[in-house]
Amino acid sequence: MPGKTRENRTFFQWINFFIPYVYTLGIILIIGWMLTASVSIALDNVSNDPKALFLQSENVQATDTANETWLNLLIKPIVQSDFNQVIFRGLFLLLVWMLLFLVIPVAFKKLKRLKLFNMEFEVNDIEQAAIQTIEVSATKAKYMLYLTSDAATDRTLEILDEIGLNYKDVLENYLAELQEWYKNAPLETHFSYELFTDPFPPAIKDLVAASEESGSAVIQNTADPNNLMQKNYLVYAYSYREQDYITVISSYTQEFDSFDQSLFESLHNVVSKNIENYEYLLALTSPAEPDA
Repeated sequence: MPGKTRENRTFFQWINFFIPYVYTLGIILIIGWMLTASVSIALDNVSNDPKALFLQSENVQATDTANETWLNLLIKPIVQSDFNQVIFRGLFLLLVWMLLFLVIPVAFKKLKRLKLFNMEFEVNDIEQAAIQTIEVSATKAKYMLYLTSDAATDRTLEILDEIGLNYKDVLENYLAELQEWYKNAPLETHFSYELFTDPFPPAIKDLVAASEESGSAVIQNTADPNNLMQKNYLVYAYSYREQDYITVISSYTQEFDSFDQSLFESLHNVVSKNIENYEYLLALTSPAEPDA
């Protein structure tokens, strides 16, 4: 059975995912109401007063226009028309709906300044995004440096003392620690991992083949990072002592990059190297068998 963990999507990720669908559904409902109301008015006019479809209804009571301005005389027939009232109401609802969904994303994004008519919001600038990218990359590089340190070696020896010489178990321990470490700032990333020694899922067959051919981890990011129904993948096919291991890192929100690729490759290599050092240490400290 493969070792695996499950990534849980947050409430706000689901909100961001469903916002486009709710927005589109609202527009469809408003336009549908406009069409339904217009057809209903048209059918009513056809049965009662067919000319009212093209001309002002003859049933409109005559009014004294002596005190009316030319603007009132021009506007009143337009405003009093049932068809026009449906159109005006529909356009007003569409405008409110569009403005609402221009404002909603502001609540879920870190913004610095956005000006819409007389309203002004804050939006992130390019410099801030660049700084954040550097911080994320530096944090991943820091963990790669940790893997080559004496602290990581001592940690591996502690794990080996607890669970024995099992490459898969040691690797799973490190993957679990790395999963928790990714959740902290500035990464704030969630991912799932699966470690296969048995036949792997057919869905990642091409990625496994590409990793085996290149000898390195392979990345597949989805075209739409906001689609919570599709995952980004980092797949690494690694062989240790004639045993093939397939490590599958997946995330609904995190797009993997070359730093992730190098980090997970280094993790596999460090684990195998530390196990070999541990075995060498055991060989040195074990008493020699007496010659027969």
